[in-house]
Amino acid sequence: MEFKRVLFLKKQMAHKIGKDSPVLSEQEVFAMDALTLAYMGDVCWSFFIRKVLIDTGIYNVQILNSLASEMVSARWQSRILFEIMELLNDRELKVCKRARNTNSHVPKSATVEEYRESTAFEALFGYLKLSGNEERLDFLMERSLKYLAGEMSHENG
Repeated sequence: MEFKRVLFLKKQMAHKIGKDSPVLSEQEVFAMDALTLAYMGDVCWSFFIRKVLIDTGIYNVQILNSLASEMVSARWQSRILFEIMELLNDRELKVCKRARNTNSHVPKSATVEEYRESTAFEALFGYLKLSGNEERLDFLMERSLKYLAGEMSHENG
């Protein structure tokens, strides 16, 4: 992004912080760029997983980080999305489809398919969070966690 544009956006952001920012409508959130939704969804899922891990009584940061990194990986997110897909309504499915079809740089740690599915998974959570649908977000994260925990316990013997 051009340096002048970044400076303009930074100034605009600083001006808006501290003011009562208007709550975005569901339609405004739905219309957002899929990668912006995924950006927020990544934060939601990562925070949720880290909190769950701490709640288990594990306090060693190296172990927490290792477990969290595995649990929030594109590999697991793509598998979870496949598992919860039948629970999604039409609007949520549209968010996922749009995010899945977004072009972005794929890291070496995931296949193209895994990365696209994980982007869809994160966009779904970002959409729910930003549109204020906390109850639905919590429900889907809990279902995702149950699936993940069950699969990880089978994987480890």
